[in-house]
Amino acid sequence: MNMTVTTDLTALVRESLGDPAAEIAEQRVEPVLPAPTMLTTAGLHRVRGTTTTGAEWSFVAKSVHSAQHWPGLVMIPEDQRAGFVQNFPWRTDIDAYLANEPLPAGLRMPRLHRLDDLGDDRLVAWMEDVRTVPEPWDLARYARAAALLGEMAASRPSAYNDSVGLRVIGDGPLPQLWLPALRDDSTWTHPLVAPFADDRLRSDILALAARYGELLAELARLPHTRVHGDAAPQNLLVPADGSAEFVVIDWSWGSPAAIGFDLGQLIVGLAHDGKIEPADLPAIHETILDAYGGDKDQVRLGYTGSMVLRSLWSALPLDHLADEPTPELGELFRRRIGMARFIADLGLADR
Repeated sequence: MNMTVTTDLTALVRESLGDPAAEIAEQRVEPVLPAPTMLTTAGLHRVRGTTTTGAEWSFVAKSVHSAQHWPGLVMIPEDQRAGFVQNFPWRTDIDAYLANEPLPAGLRMPRLHRLDDLGDDRLVAWMEDVRTVPEPWDLARYARAAALLGEMAASRPSAYNDSVGLRVIGDGPLPQLWLPALRDDSTWTHPLVAPFADDRLRSDILALAARYGELLAELARLPHTRVHGDAAPQNLLVPADGSAEFVVIDWSWGSPAAIGFDLGQLIVGLAHDGKIEPADLPAIHETILDAYGGDKDQVRLGYTGSMVLRSLWSALPLDHLADEPTPELGELFRRRIGMARFIADLGLADR
């Protein structure tokens, strides 16, 4: 979504700079993402500029909306759309910033400067633009992130043990969008899939899909906590100013989940973007499981079970099957299929 700033940002600039006399000399808008990647995110842009005295300023503008505005809503059966729109937690991220609940030492949220209500369940949040360190994630950083996520989960227990978000996936996107493609012979003979998928992957994925209800019931027997919901490295920013170990963005799960849930996105996040070698996933897995804390058996079941139910079906980049094959796309498929093999193996091994 292209964004045109039609509101006067002078007050925001003055507040952020601590200069009540600041005047904007120029401003520009740059997309942070080439296109929205979540069904309730309409756009994510960096709005920056300078003042008449040469001071630089910058904000991140996140536009969110109800699922009723999602173009993909047409893929949901018509008789289920109203319930989907009503139940999908489109405000979770914004509400997390507004609630400003305590976080473990080492975590903080970006500053929310202003929230614009555009009406019709559309919001624009003007947030701090966090400058980050350039170093890539290593095992020590994964361990520290897992430990802090474990501390956060321990501080937010919930007596409610129904994984509503995972149930929604099992009732909607899994049977309607992913399983038809995963059952289709043409998917597995596709030139971008066949070279990398072993003979068992298809049957293992479908076997785990058939046990969806059983896996949900297993999770229901575990302790539940309120969670971040998408604690991928991309959403755990390491600020260059040292103001925290991680600045936590993009809260995205509106219901409690089984203990260990956030570890799934911690390991899947960069792998889903094709930035992790499948051979590196076992070491990351063991590192974050050890660092999270709590009852290790319960955490492992909650983490791996939730990861299977949330991430296995979309592990293959099915949305790229119609694209022109390129070496770069082939590399993405190789890594994502390796990720699928890793998730399926964990799901089968732990049960």
